[in-house]
Amino acid sequence: MRFAFLPSLDKWRGITPAQARQDALAGLSVAAVALPVGLAYAAMMGLPPASGLWAAIAGMIGYALFGASRTLIVGPDTATCTLIAATLSGMALVAPEERLAGAAGMALLVGLGCLLARVFRLGTLANLLSRPVLVGYMAGVAVTLAWAQLGPLTGTAPRPQELLRPLNALFRLVLHAHWPTVILSVAACLALIALRRWRPRWPAPILLVIGGCLLSWLFNFPSLGISVVGDIPAGLPALAIPAQVHSIEAMLLGAGGVLLVSFSSGIVTARSFAARSGETVDPNRELLGFGAANIASGLFQGFVVTGADSRTAVGLAAGASSPVASIVAALALAIVLTLASAALFWLPQPVLAAILLLAALHLFDWRAFATLARISRAEFAFAALAAAGVVAFGVLNGVAVAVTATLMYVMYVTATPRDALLGRLPGDTTLCKLHLNPGAEAMPGVVVWLFESSIWFFNADTFRRRASEVLALSGQARWFVLDAAAMTHADADAIEALTWLRQSLEERGVGLMLTGGHGAFRMALDRSGLADAIGRDRIFLTAEQAVAAIERLDTERAAASAA
Repeated sequence: MRFAFLPSLDKWRGITPAQARQDALAGLSVAAVALPVGLAYAAMMGLPPASGLWAAIAGMIGYALFGASRTLIVGPDTATCTLIAATLSGMALVAPEERLAGAAGMALLVGLGCLLARVFRLGTLANLLSRPVLVGYMAGVAVTLAWAQLGPLTGTAPRPQELLRPLNALFRLVLHAHWPTVILSVAACLALIALRRWRPRWPAPILLVIGGCLLSWLFNFPSLGISVVGDIPAGLPALAIPAQVHSIEAMLLGAGGVLLVSFSSGIVTARSFAARSGETVDPNRELLGFGAANIASGLFQGFVVTGADSRTAVGLAAGASSPVASIVAALALAIVLTLASAALFWLPQPVLAAILLLAALHLFDWRAFATLARISRAEFAFAALAAAGVVAFGVLNGVAVAVTATLMYVMYVTATPRDALLGRLPGDTTLCKLHLNPGAEAMPGVVVWLFESSIWFFNADTFRRRASEVLALSGQARWFVLDAAAMTHADADAIEALTWLRQSLEERGVGLMLTGGHGAFRMALDRSGLADAIGRDRIFLTAEQAVAAIERLDTERAAASAA
């Protein structure tokens, strides 16, 4: 922990001049994508447009200095920004200045939360968001984000409650649409699709921004009723502590949700790109990088940032291999803000909405849903529940519903584990499950029972019930072998259940043998005295060893009786 908060220097070692030049060019490509994306996300959250660039600049520099990955690019993220927007609206922050203060304060809290989680090594909390929940969450975010863009795309805003009645809403939007805005929106979407299909290496968003600004200036789009970004202050923001908002409780609750979602999303992005670049991802080390990035963003009037998949993909495609790409991208954005902010005045809002709409469609992964449906209907149901929850109840509530349902399912599966009776195939000494191998037979006078879980307080009753059923079917069995190969933990309820089993068998005159068990399970047997009560000579590593010992005993007894 002594060096836990020092910058990650390993990724800076060994950078050659040739690599630095290549990374600098890659950084310019990253900046070309980060510019319109930052403006679009800020506009989507109701923040001053420049705040999206401030967040990207500060975040990239903070992560480049303290993050672990050589190639990961941080920046605004669709899921995180949607959750921030929902939190700010829930806090009744309306004015752009109030929302900016709230967003910057949230970034600072998220950054400090990341550092605190790093101290306690809580990186594994990201695993609370399972793959099905993330897939469904992203789909729900895609729907809500796409819905939110209908206003800028059509010139008339949809009503939130109309999301559950899309046909009525679309009919109303068509009747009240501002057609010059609609024509521009359709053209922008078609241009993006065409560029991504036929020129995938070209920076489509930045080309669209340049073209949109030029057309807006030539034809004076504001006079035609088409909304534009408007004035963007030139220069960079000053270092400042975010102003206090009126609801600290709501801010802390929102920051907690954003921390979980942003870190989980960032880790998913980091892991997916690490598989391509050959890096390894340490969630606890990434907490430091994300913490530094968000503290820097909050102090320079930005908002929460995390691993950005589109910008990381652009950097890798352009040959990025070190954090030099992040530094150059940040510097390029700073130069644009300082020298070219006046040109961004003419940027049409429908162009930014088109960029976000295509990003939302990219988030909805149909193939992931199909894969989940093939693997497990339960996981598909959780993904659908997460998507429906986000759409119907909001981002944070939807995620909470899905995560709660997932954890309840895990507890149900653990509370009702599978079990099986074991036997042998003819001519084989290896034990197998009787219900899966019709040709296998149980050993005469021996019951071998596999309980496929550790015993906990919430499944101890299940253990007793199933053991009672097995005993009732055991007939004249002389030996009962409990295969504990799946047991790695035992609490007080587990020891009580095992003691009950031993006593029940003694009353029937049946001998107990125990096999398998690992780590904490074996330690609990020793400390409770149950191992001595069973008899250490009746505890084996495998069920095969126990059956072999029973057969030796039977042979010895038969020989003694014959003598």
